[in-house]
Order: sequence, then structure tokens, then C-alpha cells
Amino acid sequence: MSVNARKEQYEHVELFGKPALFTDSRIDRSTVPEGFHCYDLRGSDYDPGKPIIVEDHVVVNHAGTVLTSEPVNMPKEGRRRLNGKLNFLNECLTIEGFCEEHGIPLAPDNYKFTLRPALQEEAGIFYALPKEQDTVLGTVGHLRIDFGGNGHEFWHTWWPRDYEKYHGSAFEMELKAVVDELREKGPLESLGAMSQYCAAHGGEIAGGWRQNYGYIVETENYRYYLRCNPAPGDYQAYLTVFDLRVQQLNMTENDMPDQGMGMGGIKL
Repeated sequence: MSVNARKEQYEHVELFGKPALFTDSRIDRSTVPEGFHCYDLRGSDYDPGKPIIVEDHVVVNHAGTVLTSEPVNMPKEGRRRLNGKLNFLNECLTIEGFCEEHGIPLAPDNYKFTLRPALQEEAGIFYALPKEQDTVLGTVGHLRIDFGGNGHEFWHTWWPRDYEKYHGSAFEMELKAVVDELREKGPLESLGAMSQYCAAHGGEIAGGWRQNYGYIVETENYRYYLRCNPAPGDYQAYLTVFDLRVQQLNMTENDMPDQGMGMGGIKL
């Protein structure tokens, strides 16, 4: 699973004599601030956790990830042996602290909404739930999405649970903002972008005859559950929305479902 570059706690290191940040986690490349460069470290087959090579992306024997403010000079083959040129400085820093220490400007975070991969125990709520659960869970409705025949279209239908309650409300504006950002910078950009996003961010959930992926966005008043099915020939996404205020009023731990999760129009 990938971590948010801005929220990670790193070890301060020198990489080829220049300051850098190290984490043993994989980093979500989409969260790396402008002006920074992200590289993976590869370990050997006999000691996968000991970094010996730096390259753009590592799938097998991933031994860590580094962020640098200057690009690493790579040979033509796209990888460079460390040869002892990774030195730990016995200091932990956030990316903000690193920038302050080295006088580097930090670009602002342009993401308003943050997706996190679902946990396995949350898988059930991404699928169709019994109607009697809707009231307890504060279900607002769900958006059904597909990318059309070429994978770059955006066909959608909004199915509300309580049309009169939410129609014309601030919720509709928030829903549009969430979907717009996911289309501009996230997995709803296209079928290809969804496939790449799911491959990089984990979030595999059980259920369905194809592998599905679940991601969650939480705002002050609502929780958005995005189920992705990055395959042609079917609906590729379902975005189900729950009202947190209703949940707080109605739900106890025993009410949470064990398994899984009418026509209106919101112009997106």
C-alpha cells in the first residue's frame, strides 16, 4: 500500500552526497510535491531489505523509497548502484521539516480530498446493502459510472435515496467537487488511469466476479465509498455516499453490516 508523501515521517539521509528523505514504504507518486523527485530502492535476492540499487520503480525486492529535491543522475539503463552512497543521518523529518532545514520552497497541496484504500473489514459496505440498512447508515445515494467504449468517456447516473432532502443542498456541490477532483487527478480520469491507480494504491476488496478495489473519502459531513472495477465491458465505478450526521444519530457497533454494501440527476 502506498503512503501520502506529505504525511509520511522520513529518515533524513544523504543520497550520493546530497540531502534526501527515506522511508521503507511505497509512496503515492500523485502526492509528491512539485519540485521533488521520487525513486525506489531495490534490495538483493538474498537480502531484500538492504538497498543496493536506486531506480524509478521497483516491484520485486522493494527496499524503500527516497525523495530528493534534485534529480538523481541515472545511467541509460535507468538504475544506479548505491555502492555505500546512502548515509543515514539519525534524524526523522517530515517533508515540511526537510524543506525548512534546507531552505527549499514547498509547493502547496492542491488536493482538497484524500482517498485512502479500504481495509478488508470494510469491503462489505462497497456493495449493495439491504434497504433496511439505508436508514441506519444514512445512505444518501450512489453514482454509477462507466468510461464508454474507448475508456475516456464519462457516463454516469445518480441514484438518490432521499431526493427531496438532498436535492439543491450544499451536498450536491460537494459531490460535484469530489467527482471533479477524482476525474482531474484520480482514478476517474479514464479507464487507463483507474487501472494504474489501483495497481499502485492497493485497496483490493473481496466480492464480485472480478477483482474490485475500494477507496474512501471522508469530509466533515459525508463519507464517500468508491468501488473501482478497472475492466472494459461493465460499469467501472460506483460511488456510494453516506451522511455521517445520520450515522452518528442512528448507528451502534452492532448495526454495522457484516457483508457488502431510483433516478435523479446531478450534472457532473
